[in-house]
Amino acid sequence: MLSLTTIIIAVAVTAVLLVITLVAPNPITGIMALVFGALIYFVLWPKYEGGQQAQAHGVEIQAAVQEVRHWNSGMRNSQGDKYEIIALAPNPYNGKMQQFVSPPMTTDPEPYLQDTVTVKVDWSNPKAYIMDLSFLPFKVH
Repeated sequence: MLSLTTIIIAVAVTAVLLVITLVAPNPITGIMALVFGALIYFVLWPKYEGGQQAQAHGVEIQAAVQEVRHWNSGMRNSQGDKYEIIALAPNPYNGKMQQFVSPPMTTDPEPYLQDTVTVKVDWSNPKAYIMDLSFLPFKVH
């Protein structure tokens, strides 16, 4: 789940960029401030709100683990391989299968997985969910 600290750091960076733009006008810093502002408004804040909504109004379900998605993020990235748990559960309101994706992790979770994983989801907004990864022996950010 996205933390409030992440939002605060992003807002602080955006504010610093705006101050730099006002003190020493440069198109690059202005563009960067706009990009950071858009990132906060359109990506980070909705993700944070969705997590809060799921925490407050969600119900815990058992979603069937479909696969562990694995990809290599390239040699330039020092973190190397990434893994995501993909799980499915039927939406009780429309009967369609809803897909849940864990945050990316740097350690393969497959040896620790069972057939299902707990997900807290707000069915009024199925994109608002939190996958419980507390069973993993490593920290997931």
